Amino acid sequence: MRHHVVFLEAANAPCVDFAFPHTYHRHTHTQAHEVAERIKDATIVVVGVTPVTAEHLDQAPYLQCLAITATGFEWLDRGAFAERGITVVNCPQNNVEAVGEHFLALYFSARKKTVEVHNAVTGPDRQWIQEGSLTPRWKQGPPLSCRQETLGIIGYGALGRQIEVLATGVGFSRVLIAERKGQNKIRGGRVLFEELIRDATTIVVCCPKEPSTLGLISEPELLMMKQEALLLNLSRGGIVCERALAAALKEGRIFGAATDVLETEPGGIGTTPLIPDVANGEEGIPNLTITSHVAWFSQQTMENLGRFLKLGIEGCVMDSLSEPSSRGTVIIHKGEVWR
Repeated sequence: MRHHVVFLEAANAPCVDFAFPHTYHRHTHTQAHEVAERIKDATIVVVGVTPVTAEHLDQAPYLQCLAITATGFEWLDRGAFAERGITVVNCPQNNVEAVGEHFLALYFSARKKTVEVHNAVTGPDRQWIQEGSLTPRWKQGPPLSCRQETLGIIGYGALGRQIEVLATGVGFSRVLIAERKGQNKIRGGRVLFEELIRDATTIVVCCPKEPSTLGLISEPELLMMKQEALLLNLSRGGIVCERALAAALKEGRIFGAATDVLETEPGGIGTTPLIPDVANGEEGIPNLTITSHVAWFSQQTMENLGRFLKLGIEGCVMDSLSEPSSRGTVIIHKGEVWR
């Protein structure tokens, strides 16, 4: 048969030449209310972070395979897809290298106040010219160097381990790995969650988004952190409480923060306490770097995505998903949940 492949978020997915007869339609972006109409004739759907729900499936009678390019897919209703016999595949650990490197970008940006200094230099007030030096902006004293840092990693999967390697490579002297919050039994090589929050000078959040991690970092945790602490979020919006983080930064309770994710995406003025409307008199957030969920984006990631999409989707069409080369892409197949 000739398959019809629909890409719901083509801006974030490579164009793949599948080895079976097919047509395809690539939508640059898709909002939730557009999903049902766009997949109604599809046999294969490629999606990133836009949820495809059970209600959508009721209007997609030809759908045989859903391929997910995003690393996280907490929205996936496994039971709904299994019940309908729809195969679900993904692209595991496709962006670990890129997101690990983005950790370094966010770390140096926050510790060196790159965004704040850039705005001071290029703004209409000509603050560098007027003040002569911008080093007084480090009100807590000169920034720590890497060898003075204690890195705390929350989420020690493939990404957490990659970040540990990179941080050690640039000179971080000590690395702490957090046990799960609320756990008193500590696995080897880990420390209590609260101990990491108290002792680390740079904390990076790279754990999955799930019910147990929503609001994982909020006001109590921010109050426990060192004044020189940096908080970096490379996971998902909602794991760090944005309102609490905005307050901590405005009050100078921690040194700075950087995030690649927001609770509401796409984000901008009015979507989060982290992006105030400064032009209309709202107080700005000092020493905060925000990137637009682009940590994953690199040539290597796109190559990885293309390879995994071919493995998973062609494996579904050719009924070869049980072979070792493509088995690791499978989430649901033939009515069974594999992982």
